[in-house]
Amino acid sequence: MLSNAKRTYMLANYTVEQRAKGWFYWPTYGEKADAKGPYSSIASVSLMIARQLGREIKKRDAVHQLPE
Repeated sequence: MLSNAKRTYMLANYTVEQRAKGWFYWPTYGEKADAKGPYSSIASVSLMIARQLGREIKKRDAVHQLPE
């Protein structure tokens, strides 16, 4: 990995909604029909969004990794 290289990533936005069955989320510019959930708490839905963003960063940064 290039330790002295600066890389910045703009990440996707998500919409979160509380419904009768729990919390749901989906990409803001995606289809509401693709909502993921239900989650029991804000903490749970936040963790799932964080995991999704982590995968996105890893995927984008992979092209900058040097072979081991």
